[in-house]
Amino acid sequence: MEATIFSIVFALLSGTYIYRSFRIIEQGQIALVERFGKYQKTIEPGINIVLPFLDRVTLVKSAREQVLEISPQPCTTSDSVSVSVSGVMYWQINDLKKARYNIENVDKSLIVSLATQIQTQIGRCDLDNIIGGQERINGEILEGISNDTKDWGIRVLRVRLGEITIPTSVLQSMEKQKAAEIEKKAMISLSEGEKASEIKKAEAEALSNRVLAESGRQVQLEQTEAMALSIERIADAIADHPYGKEAVQYLLAQKYLEMGQAIGQSPSSKVLFMDPQSIPGAIQSLLAMTDTKMAEAIVKQPFGASTNIPPSLRNLPEIKPFNPPSDSEKAAPNGKEKPQENV
Repeated sequence: MEATIFSIVFALLSGTYIYRSFRIIEQGQIALVERFGKYQKTIEPGINIVLPFLDRVTLVKSAREQVLEISPQPCTTSDSVSVSVSGVMYWQINDLKKARYNIENVDKSLIVSLATQIQTQIGRCDLDNIIGGQERINGEILEGISNDTKDWGIRVLRVRLGEITIPTSVLQSMEKQKAAEIEKKAMISLSEGEKASEIKKAEAEALSNRVLAESGRQVQLEQTEAMALSIERIADAIADHPYGKEAVQYLLAQKYLEMGQAIGQSPSSKVLFMDPQSIPGAIQSLLAMTDTKMAEAIVKQPFGASTNIPPSLRNLPEIKPFNPPSDSEKAAPNGKEKPQENV
């Protein structure tokens, strides 16, 4: 009977010992084993063997990624603006032994480290750089926390700044500044547009002037070539004609008389001084193409005789020789200068 009782007790003790020798750790967790209060080992997920009554599992922690969020922290920027900034940190235990023995409270230590790094990095930047440079600030905060936690067995994965609360007065000033910048950019764009338009207009005008100048030069060149061709043909015709010389004299005399006629028809008052001795030469040139013998007779006789004037020129007005007025004739009875007669 006693042997039976002893066997039962031994079996129970053996079963209990064996049962407590196996320790199952769930996936995503890690545990710390101590023997007589001293670190023994870190056990991984699965079935692990420990010595009952000697070894004790003192700490079981999650090995998964964890999130730590802090409330808005009061911060002062480098340009003395007071803001409130919250933050979020993603972290994970990679060495449970250090997290157990190197730091008293991991969660509290991480909160303090995150808040301190946020205040430090925000204080190094002005307000404009904080609003537009959150990614850069996140990286600097992550680097600072990693330096703090490198002996804690903690790996910080990411850090994100949360809501940034800015005073209302500062927001109003920023809105005014932004409006002024937008207006400035609009004025610059308008000025650049007008400048480009003026440049295009000037280029178009310059191109038009070049085209007109080229067209005028081309027209003048064609006119010059046409005149040169006309002169060349006239010269060839005169050289080949037996009376070419007389024809040239006739044309010159005709142009001379046409010029005098145009001056005479002008409505303004004029005084025409002419050498009477040059008129027979002009008339001789006009008659050279019709009657050479008559021209020779005209030259031999004094100008003005009725016999040497052809019927086509008998209606011309009489041209009197010009004699300079004497001193007595220059002054009129009323003291005014006597006007000269029109010829």
